[in-house]
Amino acid sequence: MDPREKWRTRFPWKLAEGQIPMRLNSLPTSASQASPWLSHTLAADSSLSAPLMSATTADVCIVGGGYTGLWTAIELKHRDPSLDVVLLEARVCGSGASGTNAGFLMNLWPKFPALVAHVGRAEAIRIAQATSDAIEHIVAFCSEHHIDAKISRIGWLWTSTTEDQDGAWNDTLQAIADAQGNPLRLVDPDAATELSGHAARGGALDPTAATLQPAALARGLRRVAIEMGVRVFENTPVTGIGSSGEVSIETIDGQVTSRSAVLAINAWASAIPEIRRRLVLTASDNLITAPLAEGQLAALGTDGVGTSDSRRLLNYWRTTSDGSALFGKGGVGLGFGHRGASSLYGAAPRPRDLERQFRATFPDLADVPIAATWRAPVEYSINSLPFFVPVSGQPRVFVGAGYSGDGVGPACLGGKILAQLGPRSRRRVEPIGIDPAPARVASSRTDPIRRRTIGTRRPDPRRQRQVFG
Repeated sequence: MDPREKWRTRFPWKLAEGQIPMRLNSLPTSASQASPWLSHTLAADSSLSAPLMSATTADVCIVGGGYTGLWTAIELKHRDPSLDVVLLEARVCGSGASGTNAGFLMNLWPKFPALVAHVGRAEAIRIAQATSDAIEHIVAFCSEHHIDAKISRIGWLWTSTTEDQDGAWNDTLQAIADAQGNPLRLVDPDAATELSGHAARGGALDPTAATLQPAALARGLRRVAIEMGVRVFENTPVTGIGSSGEVSIETIDGQVTSRSAVLAINAWASAIPEIRRRLVLTASDNLITAPLAEGQLAALGTDGVGTSDSRRLLNYWRTTSDGSALFGKGGVGLGFGHRGASSLYGAAPRPRDLERQFRATFPDLADVPIAATWRAPVEYSINSLPFFVPVSGQPRVFVGAGYSGDGVGPACLGGKILAQLGPRSRRRVEPIGIDPAPARVASSRTDPIRRRTIGTRRPDPRRQRQVFG
């Protein structure tokens, strides 16, 4: 049956002539809950929202219960408490990237050259500062709402461990040298080694960055959203969306009719063909050790610092709040087609290789048991920067994606942008660098994706691998 006819059979009043509904064929599986972050969090609080089992209406429907979806919901209710906001999550809030990332809370200053390439220097400074402000907001929000996200605000180190990595940060530091609010500072080899625990050859330190327990943050945001009146439905996969005047969101057992919709589905945005063309799905493998003895913690450098090196397939590491070591490697897998996201979740497929890299980096921890490994996708945009756009043919449906491995902090800003785009509510926040369309790329008339992207150039590979979330 033609997809239009199938849609008309179920929702005959919703589909305008010639409009094709959007089908989401790749649904998250239990593998998207693979990290110990989420299992530990759910062990402490296993409360889940009931799935949607009937038809309902809303002012705004948000698809996706990770950072972007939850921050969008919270921002909407903060700006207009009377809005009826529904949030649909295919598994449980915090599954997917928000519960499987490494827990690095960072800003976009390390990607400053990519920002300048699209919006110019003045706007790039404003956007970068907005992501710095997002870190402050997240820390204050967690304190205000008693979210125990295990935040440790010691900093993030961008370092070199081999000669060919030396100076990977120089272009960025030069570009932001006179930018007000720039937090990055050059550190010498001795300081870098003390911070990272590895024989480092120098680096750049952002002392305003933090590490945290990512799933605890996501589940805490879920609690606050519910307290603010957001109607959250978990274990509710969305299978299709159509819009003609109103938006119809079809789930396996129900339906939401809303004035607008936000797709905060991260790597699963690759199920939308026009978005898939602008994303590259890769993966990061992670391991976490059993808790370390006090003397062993020193091998990882300064407790609470997040570190990443500058190789093409970067290594990154940190300590956790319970005294374990987390070690990860980026760029180790590729996802293809509309089912790519689901194919990249689960246990690390080559755990021995990952363990070998960890023990080579930290030989003093050669006998420490490995508690768990996991793989999770990272959706890189063509310029390594996030974008927030309407979906072609669905003018009331908006999508945010492309965090390129650095989503913990910028997702908070993304929520503000999407909250502004979605309901057209009475209060308005100032746009955050999402409108310009430079002459060197397709115009917004022919390419709606260009209308609200933060950037457009294909990334320098070094800049693309600089930051992860």
